[in-house]
Amino acid sequence: MGLFDFLRPKPQKSSTGDPGGGDLPEARCHHYTLAHYALRQMAFAEPLTFLGTLASPGAHGFLARMIGNVSEFCTEREPRSDFGAEDLTVHKVRVGRYPGAVIEMPRPRAAAEAFFVAAVLMADLERGRPDPQDLTLRYLTLEKGFVFGGPPRTVLCEWTADGKHLNYGDGPPPELQAFVGAVEALLSKGE
Repeated sequence: MGLFDFLRPKPQKSSTGDPGGGDLPEARCHHYTLAHYALRQMAFAEPLTFLGTLASPGAHGFLARMIGNVSEFCTEREPRSDFGAEDLTVHKVRVGRYPGAVIEMPRPRAAAEAFFVAAVLMADLERGRPDPQDLTLRYLTLEKGFVFGGPPRTVLCEWTADGKHLNYGDGPPPELQAFVGAVEALLSKGE
């Protein structure tokens, strides 16, 4: 036991009787890696392909393959994922005038796990087809925040193409429309 381990919250048992459903002291490898690394890397590498795949009937097959890749990475720390592609929901969205996709993750059980991830293509498609070389993508997360004896908290964050993690502070309630609204408000500040 480390010096500060006594400060960590004890995992709580779920009220549904599911012993695996309570909060955890640290993020699950599969959950964290999928939201913060695997999906982000694919989104920045091929923005149009990424968003097109998420908007297609093959979205869950793509997500299943992504979870499989994450499982290979996480195998020593976490032998298997406690969720599958069927536990993810893809929402095709417009964030202001920009097209995007929001992936609703399984309920986060530890700080830094994501409720949602959003990939937003910063291209006004009403002005015509953008040059693929000029495309900019924004990748945002709504994460479970750390709370020390207070009410639940969310944190609005962003990953940049060069791998920087930006924290914008308290986020909206973990609801799809509230998240999309917060992303839109954030993106409109930079216009």
